[in-house]
Amino acid sequence: MNVGDVMHKRVVCVVTDKDMMRVTSTRSNVTVDGFVNEVAFVTPVDDLRSVLYRMAELRLRYLPVVRGVNDAVVIGVIGLSSIFDALKERAPDQRVSDIMATDIKTCQRSDTLNGVWSDLLDFGISGMPVMDGQEVVGVITVHDILKSGHARLDRESRHTRQVRVEKIMNTPLYTISRDETAKTAIERLLNLGVGRIYVVDGGGLSGVVDLYDLARSMIA
Repeated sequence: MNVGDVMHKRVVCVVTDKDMMRVTSTRSNVTVDGFVNEVAFVTPVDDLRSVLYRMAELRLRYLPVVRGVNDAVVIGVIGLSSIFDALKERAPDQRVSDIMATDIKTCQRSDTLNGVWSDLLDFGISGMPVMDGQEVVGVITVHDILKSGHARLDRESRHTRQVRVEKIMNTPLYTISRDETAKTAIERLLNLGVGRIYVVDGGGLSGVVDLYDLARSMIA
């Protein structure tokens, strides 16, 4: 998330990666106004657990810090990783299998970017494993798409329809055992600098756990 459209350092809106994925035209006159969300902000006196809850509910990795409830002047930004680092000793005594989601959305390496793009938006997720038949060969994320420069393409463009996932996907797919602890999962995600990690069981994918799942487990 980027803090956007700040007037005299007062927060009035935010723009997220997923908002940027909605920009499907290459027109030069596209403005921020149509792709923003109401701001959620943090004050210096807020309890870290309440901030963690807010981030988990909004699925945002960063929130602006303002002077006070009635004074929205920005004085900083707080990130999910910083909160995890501060609270990591309070990580729950849970296994990854207790937290993970089992409904894994996947795509094929030969799928078109346009189709995967739509799926990511429709499912409300920021990444999915890439398959070659039944074999996992990588992962594609919102960040990959934005970084590739394909985030501002006309959906009706022939070029967009022909871009394949295999041209943009990243490898490897980071994995973790279902028997690992929540604390281990948090540490691994922070060390890798990724938002989700996939759970393996007997060589196959059995689930996925992301930073927001782990945040919820810490405030349950």
